[in-house]
Amino acid sequence: MAFVHGKNSKVYVTTIDLSAYFNSAEFQTSADVSETTAFGKSAKTYKAGLREGNATLSGFWDGGTDASDEELVGALGSSTNKVVALGIDGVDTGDKVKFFDGFATNYGISSPVGDMVAVSADFVADDGMYNGDILYNGAFTATGAVGAALDNSASSDGGVGAFLICTSVSGTSPTADIKIQHSADNVTYVDLITFTQVTAATSEFKTVASGTTINRYIKLYNTIGGSSTPTINAFVGFARLG
Repeated sequence: MAFVHGKNSKVYVTTIDLSAYFNSAEFQTSADVSETTAFGKSAKTYKAGLREGNATLSGFWDGGTDASDEELVGALGSSTNKVVALGIDGVDTGDKVKFFDGFATNYGISSPVGDMVAVSADFVADDGMYNGDILYNGAFTATGAVGAALDNSASSDGGVGAFLICTSVSGTSPTADIKIQHSADNVTYVDLITFTQVTAATSEFKTVASGTTINRYIKLYNTIGGSSTPTINAFVGFARLG
């Protein structure tokens, strides 16, 4: 068993690392159940229903550019979903990550006379919360497979969630076409998820519906474009359901 200290956690809202402003992140997943108890039963029976995800972030107020106040106020009431990711022990390659695509539902500021000005924000996941792995975090600089394959030991068909967060780009007219591919034998790979071409800092969330066979092995593939050492600094998270 390997316990993890919370000091290494990372929190991203879209492309912005807000970890320096938060000291608490609560990501909760729940599921509805419907009672199916019929006559003749001696105990209640239930049928599993819909999953739901919620997150609460709390920490310290900062009114600077891309700091807690600007990003959280901007998220509240937005009609555009926000990618929200919690790296439990950071967001390095191989780290565990909880993530979702959703909406900010509440933002509050607390200003006590004897303490720091604090902020809190609530988010609700749109189409569920996912618990997975960081496939790769680093620079995408060449065309070809990126990082090592993730081995699930077997195929699955319960659905998939994935996200891409690009924090910065450099070079002349840089582009990256980043795909998640899957394979049954770790030799022949086919496309599973294709992200929108990256040309600047951006974030994106993708899913694969339940019932689709997701092969045992998962790997990233990148096609780079541009000149003068095009570089895309990004990380990708992936999670299976079921």
